[in-house]
Parts: sequence; C-alpha cells; structure tokens
Amino acid sequence: MKYLIAGNPDYGLSSAISARLLQEWKPGLILENSVSWCSRSHNGVDLTSVASQKQFATDSLNSDVTIVVSCLWGYEQVKLVERVAKSWMENNHQGYLIVLGSSADTPVKGTAWGYPAEKKALRAYCRQLSQISAGENDKKFKCTYLSPGNMHTPKQDEKMPDTVKLNTAYVADVIVWLTSQPNNVNISELTLDAIP
Repeated sequence: MKYLIAGNPDYGLSSAISARLLQEWKPGLILENSVSWCSRSHNGVDLTSVASQKQFATDSLNSDVTIVVSCLWGYEQVKLVERVAKSWMENNHQGYLIVLGSSADTPVKGTAWGYPAEKKALRAYCRQLSQISAGENDKKFKCTYLSPGNMHTPKQDEKMPDTVKLNTAYVADVIVWLTSQPNNVNISELTLDAIP
C-alpha cells in the first residue's frame, strides 16, 4: 500500500503515523518507497501555495491512501483537500482520503478565533466527499474526516499542560485501523476525545 502524507514525519501526529507504519511493514521493506511526506518544515513544500497544492493533488494519484495531517491556516487545508478530490474525480482514482480535523469544529463559542470555523468548513466538505462513494456514479473513492481533540504534542503540552490529551500513537493506530476496513465500508466521520 502506498501512502502520501501532508505532514512532517518528525513532529507530533505525523511522527506517530510514521512510527506506526514502520510497524506494519515486514523487515527489509524500505518505508521510503511506500510513504511520501510533504511539509514546509520537512522538505520545503509549502502546501499553502497553489502550485504545491496542485502538485500534491497530482502526486496523490500514485497513492492508495492520502492523509492530510497538516493544519493550514486561511482555509488552505480545505483548498488542498478540494484539489485532491477534484484530481481523483477527474482521473477516476479509487483511493482513500483521510483528513485530520479537530473536535473544535463542534462547539460554538463567543470568540473571534477562526480555527473552529475553518475546521467546520473542512468537516462539511469532507462530509460531502464521503457521499461520493455512496452515490450512483463511477467516481468512487473513500473519505474519512477524523477529528481528534487535544493531543500530546510538544506545542500542545507547553500551551495547555493541565489539559487531558490523547496519545498521538493511539490516533495513529486509529488511522491504520481505518485503512484496514473492507473496501465496501466508508467511515465518513470519527471524533476522538480524551477523558480523565
């Protein structure tokens, strides 16, 4: 199985995904041939630029699973997912698109912070995409919107040291579990929150 991941394999959830995928492969199989990573901090790919988004969408046609972990501000994550989806539909690609959102997309608070609104838009768009597999057409691909709550990452642990958080290794396990589902099953949406 070939993966394309928007994220830095040396940080946070992307690092946990990298470690989890290494466990999945038999010894001797070169992970680099099966997983490609794109992020500004890892290999200089700025996924907020139109050119990089188009290239990512084109590259995703060579993957079985495309995972969008990178949090891109200014609705750029929605735009990236849209470019991937359009590329897949134009080319009848039957891959699996997993998009990381946030459980911050659910509550409504009196705040000017744009993050929850961006995640709400991402969630709504992914929900539309997940219906493509159920539709009466030949453009079949799977899409899951995964919205985890706070996770143990260096940034989150520093910002909110007393908040109960999910372990990134657990979220990576959930992602691998999603990819193991039967071809005729699409899990449209999944929300994960830690409890004390």
